[in-house]
Amino acid sequence: MRRLLLAAVPLAILFGAAACGDGADEDPGVEPTATVFATPTTGSNEQPQVPDTPVAQPTPIPDHLPIIQVAFAGKLYAPLRSEFLALPKEKITVGGKTYEGVSLATLGEKAGARAGAIATINGTRMDNLRLGAVRFTLTEIGASTVFVMDDTGRITLASSTIPTDQWLKDITGIGLN
Repeated sequence: MRRLLLAAVPLAILFGAAACGDGADEDPGVEPTATVFATPTTGSNEQPQVPDTPVAQPTPIPDHLPIIQVAFAGKLYAPLRSEFLALPKEKITVGGKTYEGVSLATLGEKAGARAGAIATINGTRMDNLRLGAVRFTLTEIGASTVFVMDDTGRITLASSTIPTDQWLKDITGIGLN
């Protein structure tokens, strides 16, 4: 057994040396190079850019489910499609185009909100790339902001006081506080 072990040791040393290399193919006059990774300069706030991809289009909302939720002081007003369509409509004109829908003031009133309440409206940005939210007081935008429902039950915000680049579509909820 010892003879086998003594014969195996030189073979193990030979294989180990072959695996490590003998350094004969390296040029002794050349310094090894290190891989350098680019790092932001000190004090830079650059963030990695993630490509935008469109948000998936929601499915139509069934008639037996609420199409929007308006919350105020622990109370929830969540009308069905037929109830939303029965609410009084207001017309606003922005950029020569007229929009007709239920005003934020009407929805706030149905939820029992006070006039100075802060409204936070959640939905998808109009470019369909990110979720968004807008926040104003009911006094500022209540009468000039309408919610327009399409044939599938999706709701889009239109306003003569909120800048058009902040408008939202596929509104999911309104929080009032």
